[in-house]
Amino acid sequence: MAENVIEAQRRTTTGSAEARRTRRKDKVPGIFYQRGKASQPFLVDSKALLAVVHAESALFDVRFDGEAVQKCVVREIQWDPITQQPIHVDLMGVSMTEKISVAVPVRLIGVPYGVKTENGIMQHLMREVEVECLPSDIPDNIELDVTELKIGDSLHLSDIHVDKVKVLGDLERPVVTVTALRIVEETPAAATEETAAAEPEVIGKKAEAEEAEE
Repeated sequence: MAENVIEAQRRTTTGSAEARRTRRKDKVPGIFYQRGKASQPFLVDSKALLAVVHAESALFDVRFDGEAVQKCVVREIQWDPITQQPIHVDLMGVSMTEKISVAVPVRLIGVPYGVKTENGIMQHLMREVEVECLPSDIPDNIELDVTELKIGDSLHLSDIHVDKVKVLGDLERPVVTVTALRIVEETPAAATEETAAAEPEVIGKKAEAEEAEE
């Protein structure tokens, strides 16, 4: 499991106005939490944060003001809905001897039989899975082989087996499924109604003449 480190600066001023000023400097405000310790507001470079967020490993190091590094994971991150840039992050410090729960991305391997041969479609329903394990055992991702799935088949949380890792949640919840491609055919009745609705209404002198003939 690869590890990353980011440099952070403790901050003493908080509030929305201060947060806006820091974002203009490409800094992201955040809070560092750890069991038994007071929470610590901090600032981190936006690019450095994105690097660890998009890294394969969920576990990384944070160093405050050049001091000793601390192991942590992202607890929550908020994104700007327009720019899609991080605007706030919560980090959770971890102990290497205590189990934690963390979200791990799901990676699908192969092309389902039901897609390749039966003209079905694959639906990837869960992109992340919540697991519990020691920080050193956090997998970079969870791989699921979907090549044998036929139309109507699914893989559930109960099908995930990773050494030293406990999968959390409803084990019957589907992670990926293959379904038949639905083709909606137009019925003759519907086509007749659409044709009738498409015919223009006759107005003016011609309509008056037709009414007189009746």
